[in-house]
Amino acid sequence: MLGIVIATHGKLSDGLKDSAEVIIGATDNIATVNLNHGEDIQQLGAKISEATQKVDQGDGIIILTDVISASPYNQSLMVVSQMNEDVQTNTYVIGGVNLPMLLETINHQILSTPVNEAAKAIVDQGAVSMSLWHASMVADDEDEEDEF
Repeated sequence: MLGIVIATHGKLSDGLKDSAEVIIGATDNIATVNLNHGEDIQQLGAKISEATQKVDQGDGIIILTDVISASPYNQSLMVVSQMNEDVQTNTYVIGGVNLPMLLETINHQILSTPVNEAAKAIVDQGAVSMSLWHASMVADDEDEEDEF
């Protein structure tokens, strides 16, 4: 089973997991790691390492982080760089996590999608899961009638 680690600033990782469980029910093989205010960065790396070991069942690991190039992301890269080659080959770190990306990850976990295919699909989901809306984008029915 695909292992999932969510590593974020504050308790965002716990909130994402909780939200996913509200939508799809109980989840399996997911660990959350929080970087709390004032916490030592090395301690964060140790927690990420422990979480990856906990979820590793041999089918790959996806580590989802909140901000690219921030501490959870950087510590995740360091943890992966220290893994044995077999585990490292099947571990992906993805920055910029949002709820649709986590749901996509869980879906691929359920479907037993190969980790390399899942990683690409997760990033693609992140790109298409954002939208911009503003009232000015809605056509006014009166204006449309006046034009005819």
